[in-house]
Amino acid sequence: MNDEDVAAALGPLRDERLRMDRIVGRLDLTDDLTERADLASELARSVSRYEDTLERTLLPRMNGLADEELVAERHHLRDSLKFIQERTTGIDPRNVHASDGQGFEDTLSDAVVALQRILSGEDRRVESLLESLDPDERSQLAEEITKAFGSASERPHPPRTAAGRFISNVRIKLDHKFEDVATPTHPGSDTVDG
Repeated sequence: MNDEDVAAALGPLRDERLRMDRIVGRLDLTDDLTERADLASELARSVSRYEDTLERTLLPRMNGLADEELVAERHHLRDSLKFIQERTTGIDPRNVHASDGQGFEDTLSDAVVALQRILSGEDRRVESLLESLDPDERSQLAEEITKAFGSASERPHPPRTAAGRFISNVRIKLDHKFEDVATPTHPGSDTVDG
């Protein structure tokens, strides 16, 4: 399968994956604590959307993604992302490292390592799944992914209902837009939006 076919089949899920890669790449480059806090917040939201969409559309079609080890790794990643989200929600990015900055950085580093390990396994399985589908099935999957992504949760432990995801996302979006009057720009998210 070529990249165009994969991009067409995965649609917004592929775009979100590329965004996650940009966030992780930028985290590797910057030492600015404000930017790192902002990037961490964006990573938690982005991974949450990606994993929620994957779980509701691709996971039911894949073999091997429900094994105990992977379930444990994904749970560990979600717990790390939840900690990051709690530490960055409603707090000016300049102040995230004020209390236990090293603990925050250790959790962020742990989340990035876990994410890369999980994504590497998921990528192989997604590619294998897409190759096994005929063009009509890929088109149907693309529609399902687009619909699921539109309501994907931005919380690491997503609500299971569409209404719950909507309400949860409204709170996160409002908080992200209006939390910090003193810092109207988000240095991390501004660098990764592609």
